[in-house]
Amino acid sequence: MDLARSEKEPPFLQLPVELFLQIWEYLSVDDILAFRLVCRHIETLLFDPFCREFFTERRFSITFHSLKALVDISLCSRLKNCLTRLTIGLDRLHTSDALARFADNWDSIHFPDPPLVKTGIDPYKLEALTHEQEFLVNSGKFQLMLSKALGNLSCLEEFSLRDYNVPRKNRREGLNRLLVSYGWSRILEETGINFTDTGSHLGSYDERFVDIVFSGALLALAQSQIRINALTVDISQGNLGLSSSAFSLPGFFHQDVHPTLFNLRSLDLSVSFTQIMLGSYSSRSNSFLRWQTHQLFAFLQQAPNLVTLRVESKEQGFFVDGIVGWLASLLDDQTEPGKNSEVDEAHSRLTFPGDPTAMMLPHFDHHFHALTELQLGNMRAPARTVCKIMNGLSRSLRRLTLYKMALCVESDDDDELDNDPEKPNAWSAVFLYMHGLVQLEQLALSSLEHHTPSCSRQNGHPVAFFPSNFGVQSGPSNGLLHAWSHQGGADTIRDFLEELHTKTIILCRKCKQRNAGYRSVEEILEI
Repeated sequence: MDLARSEKEPPFLQLPVELFLQIWEYLSVDDILAFRLVCRHIETLLFDPFCREFFTERRFSITFHSLKALVDISLCSRLKNCLTRLTIGLDRLHTSDALARFADNWDSIHFPDPPLVKTGIDPYKLEALTHEQEFLVNSGKFQLMLSKALGNLSCLEEFSLRDYNVPRKNRREGLNRLLVSYGWSRILEETGINFTDTGSHLGSYDERFVDIVFSGALLALAQSQIRINALTVDISQGNLGLSSSAFSLPGFFHQDVHPTLFNLRSLDLSVSFTQIMLGSYSSRSNSFLRWQTHQLFAFLQQAPNLVTLRVESKEQGFFVDGIVGWLASLLDDQTEPGKNSEVDEAHSRLTFPGDPTAMMLPHFDHHFHALTELQLGNMRAPARTVCKIMNGLSRSLRRLTLYKMALCVESDDDDELDNDPEKPNAWSAVFLYMHGLVQLEQLALSSLEHHTPSCSRQNGHPVAFFPSNFGVQSGPSNGLLHAWSHQGGADTIRDFLEELHTKTIILCRKCKQRNAGYRSVEEILEI
């Protein structure tokens, strides 16, 4: 019977399955769609590799059409088990996007009746879709649909919120190189709004939208009882980040969300630490008073098993060093006094707005003993605070990334570390301290700064590096080297830290007049 059937089949369909899979690797997206339509036999053979390639990682926007597709995928027995990485795109719709701007219609300002609406934009459909998005978020419908989908996605490992499109890991010919939200073509067709670019899809005042979406996502994760390994909130919009209120979880919710956070191994957050002055009329919802504790710290209390922690501070404010000060107070080893005596002596009279005595920090039962990777960005802190973090994580930390990080040098007397020509910057002291302590395997530094009270309290001195054959160095077109990274064994990284200690320089023509250890840009470019 089978022999008679095989004789009737075309020779092409009698090829081994392995050959069909090899053919699959060379096809473009359009060819794959056509190939699957040849016959049911080929569709059956290629369905599993098709699902693995195109449904392992998906992104959906906060529209009913897109969320409905996510729910439908979660109900499909064969597709739902392929989805391991899920992203909710923060693709924000605004009715104001329909308004014509002079930059878009520069020639029209010379006419008496310039157009009110951008060319190609349907303001009525945009308004309807904007109201739909607001209803989904504010009514809780978004959370209900997401919870329903997550409850069926038992293989999900990573959940993300992003306001921009990231490159795909799969680079097959004919496939969009960016991972865009499902339904983008429908939004473009109906409204004229294009969400396929690489920029941020949030406006400057969408902080409340971000907070509500994050809270809704947490509620959906808790209700679905799913156990993910990684949670990411990656926001590229310069002044937006999760505010303190986004992490403010009521007591009755702790028991529900605890299993989700307890299981987390990776946490990647864009956070706003902006504070407001008492009596300020600021209406920004992501601000909080100076004596209030940022609720991120209490949130992290419930994630004791983190292996990777990345926190990027967003809009500059009084409290940009909050996470650094909190980590230092959490990890400070009081049993080893004087271990970082050089730095402590230099900063003994430091006034630090992130001081734990002023932040009313919650009690912590864990010290992130499993943390192997730490990334901190867009922050400033005293040198001794950074050293305390290195000391507390010395046994577990293997990968460290610091970017847009500034060290503060402040004291009440004239005998500053900053005034010593032999040690003109605090970064060299930190690298020297780390040399005899950490067991890193990877260290990456970029866009570092150095703050001094007399010259650069608000805008830090840029940090540069002398050329070296150690590791990988890079910099802008002006020739200065502002990024340096290296990876290898613990001994190799110690050698790298010693190289950093001797080849880290601070640029300031004004400070060079009082401290010969400083350098000018012209002086560095001549070397």
